[in-house]
Amino acid sequence: MLKIIKKILKLLTPKERWQLYVLFGAMVFSAFIEVIGIASIMPFLFLFTNPRLIHENWILSQLYSVFNFQSVNSFLIFFGIVVFIVLAVGNLLISLTFWGVLRFSWMRDFTLSKRLLIKYLYQPYASFLNQNTSALGKNILFETNQVVKGVMIPVLQIATNGIIGLFIFVLLAVIDLKLAIAVIVVLGLAYAGIYRIVKHRLSYIGQRRFQTNAERFKSINEAFGGIKQIKLLGCEDLFIARYAQSSAEYAHHNATHEAISQIPRYLMELVAFGGVIAVILYLLVTGRDLQKIIPLLGLYVFAAYRLMPALQQIFSGITRVRFNIHALDAFYKDMQFFDEDRYRSSGNKKEIQPLVFQDSLKLAGITFGYPGASQPVLRDFDLAIKANTSVAFVGTTGAGKTTIADIVLGLLRPQEGKIFVDGAEITDDNLSRWQRNLGYIPQDIYLQDDTVAKNIAFGVMEKDIDIKKVERAAKIANIHDFVTGKLSLGYDTVIGERGVRLSGGQRQRIGIARALYHDPQVLVLDEATSALDGVTEQGVFAAFENIVRAKTFIIIAHRLTTVKGCDIVYMLEAGQITAQGTYEELMETNVNFRKMAKVHGQ
Repeated sequence: MLKIIKKILKLLTPKERWQLYVLFGAMVFSAFIEVIGIASIMPFLFLFTNPRLIHENWILSQLYSVFNFQSVNSFLIFFGIVVFIVLAVGNLLISLTFWGVLRFSWMRDFTLSKRLLIKYLYQPYASFLNQNTSALGKNILFETNQVVKGVMIPVLQIATNGIIGLFIFVLLAVIDLKLAIAVIVVLGLAYAGIYRIVKHRLSYIGQRRFQTNAERFKSINEAFGGIKQIKLLGCEDLFIARYAQSSAEYAHHNATHEAISQIPRYLMELVAFGGVIAVILYLLVTGRDLQKIIPLLGLYVFAAYRLMPALQQIFSGITRVRFNIHALDAFYKDMQFFDEDRYRSSGNKKEIQPLVFQDSLKLAGITFGYPGASQPVLRDFDLAIKANTSVAFVGTTGAGKTTIADIVLGLLRPQEGKIFVDGAEITDDNLSRWQRNLGYIPQDIYLQDDTVAKNIAFGVMEKDIDIKKVERAAKIANIHDFVTGKLSLGYDTVIGERGVRLSGGQRQRIGIARALYHDPQVLVLDEATSALDGVTEQGVFAAFENIVRAKTFIIIAHRLTTVKGCDIVYMLEAGQITAQGTYEELMETNVNFRKMAKVHGQ
């Protein structure tokens, strides 16, 4: 349990730890007031069974005189009201403390999930190549909740109820030490024995819950991600079966855990009832008279009434922690060495000034291999691109074209070699400045379920969107007429999830407009016009001609018509440049280039 508490504390900020310490102080104070309320039951019952004590006890007699009570009954009523008020205040404090525990814990669901999202989003791009994004989403939206609900809240409840139980034990020990020890030993050993029996089972089903939950999210993500193919093939039942298998096991393990955490309650109620009978017999055997037995018995009954729920919640909390420990371990592993201030300072891109690019971009001795690959894609690769020129890379699949584009974009960092912009080396310190110069148009355009304007001004707050810049970019991408003439709300039209209401070519042109919105110095087109028909492609590149000498174009091409107007075309094979020249020069001198052109009907 101490290791778990240390992990929780390390996940919290200094301010959150301070709030937790204050909350712990409130737990102690409310437990103290509660025990005072329980303790007040005994003297009240003593007075009720023996009213003569009011005049025999000096303190009580002084109270009786000072407040000028007219009868013993009025004094007993007054004393009963005081006891009730103390109990009510104790319950109120316990309720407020419980509310504080829940509020603190659920606010951590917000802050921890936010920090995990920050951690994931600021990972290097290469980190996502071997990760299932559905698992990342599950960790943020579900497992963080599980850490809070299944570990943090139970730990705080264990602390709260543990303090209450300790104070009650001290009270009972003051009254009768032997009897108090006997009560705690019997109840404690009973719960400890049950936990010892089930703890390994809890650990196993907790691990399987974590795994089957990941499988549930993965199957759902795959089902909706491939909905078009699923409908075409009519294989809905296959994906339903995949989900059902993991989901059924997930439900079974949750049910088992809930049963294990609650069933002992009924057994312990029987133990507690038997304990009350045992206390009565003990008091009778020890020769206590009835007037002394009733107040003492009332105290123990009321103490048991408060102690049993506390012990049950401690047991239930321990089982929940054991069941969800795998979620905490996974979260802790992901959040180690997290520094939110560092991410926040690096994320303020608005204030970053673009790196000066007026001369050339150079890749010198670049070697890069993907994680798990036996051979690098690029080895000792050199390239120089002049500013305000257009270059293209062509070649077969796997030649390294997209890898070069991703290295230029700074998404992939080479294992060896350096990148220079106007003689300045690109490092982690100035990478963001270089990326401020870049516009990227991929083959597969990601679109939000939002308006056309917000998709073009992607990543810009709604209040900061410049509609004139949106329209300018759309005109260059040859989609402005479609938006204003065919869409009912123009740039305010919502295009659906992943642009489902648009054709492939229309989605591609919105992607092109998005890259142009910020008016970048360098445009990287990775098969960017592959979804466009020939006429539309010609229209887009005709629009590019208006800006081509003011920008640098880096084009990854499949169709060779795309590269006809480029200043230089590089042919790649196995990560090496095998030929270079203009389109016309390569058509004249390179057999492989002519074969590629022939394959594509050029």
